[in-house]
Amino acid sequence: MHPVGPSSPTTYWIRRVLAVVVAVAVLVGVILYLAGRSSRSSAGTDPAPAAVTSAAPTLTGVLANSTGPSRSTVPSPTPTPTAPTDATASAPPADPNAAATPSPTDASPTDAAPTDASPTATPPTDPAAAPPSETAPAAPPPPPPPSYDADGKLLCADASVAVAAQAPEQVAAGANVIVGMTVTNSGAEACRRDVSGTLQVFTVFAADGTRMWSTADCFPGQGTDVRDLAPGESLKYTVKWSGTTSAPGCTGERAPLAPGSYSLIAQLGALSSPPAAFTVA
Repeated sequence: MHPVGPSSPTTYWIRRVLAVVVAVAVLVGVILYLAGRSSRSSAGTDPAPAAVTSAAPTLTGVLANSTGPSRSTVPSPTPTPTAPTDATASAPPADPNAAATPSPTDASPTDAAPTDASPTATPPTDPAAAPPSETAPAAPPPPPPPSYDADGKLLCADASVAVAAQAPEQVAAGANVIVGMTVTNSGAEACRRDVSGTLQVFTVFAADGTRMWSTADCFPGQGTDVRDLAPGESLKYTVKWSGTTSAPGCTGERAPLAPGSYSLIAQLGALSSPPAAFTVA
């Protein structure tokens, strides 16, 4: 390591340093040369295909019109930038392996999450608009319009006429009985009503509802009687009953009523009175 020669030691050390520097420079140059050749050789080959990341797949018309849970996972070859919608915003990014991996939306309808684009989505109902659980009772029909006769007189409507029956509380078996009917204008206006005998019927029923006697069987009413009735005015009619039974057409034997409970109902046309109870002793 100690220089030997005619020159001074300093000269030898300078030469050695220069030689080392030159050797290092040559080595660096060789390395750079080799690196340059490698870069040029790699530049002459085709570049490796870069991974293509596409935007979220655009939903197709099949999804928009489908009522099932499945959706398209194939992106469009040329995606067009569009503003995200509720349906596309929730879709996951496209996966290059989507063709080999089944989509989670291919599950049964019970596993599919509802989307805003589903046509089967049901809007929330308003509790106030929900129909009542029980059917409301039907409103009563409106009253008929007023009717007038040829003289311009207001005719009494059935709703403004009250019919009542009268009978003794107790009668003797086989005895003659006077029974009656009262017709009252229960409306607020004066009106005209036909109360002719042909419209008057008296009927007796047993306690079990059996028809026992009626004026329509043997002695139907006769005559014509049309009256003008002021509000609250009443008309009373009576007939004599023999206390015996009768049958339609006045056929069969007429027998006295047996002791028991009975009721009388008076009719004026289509109007009927409440039953008037009496007993036969």
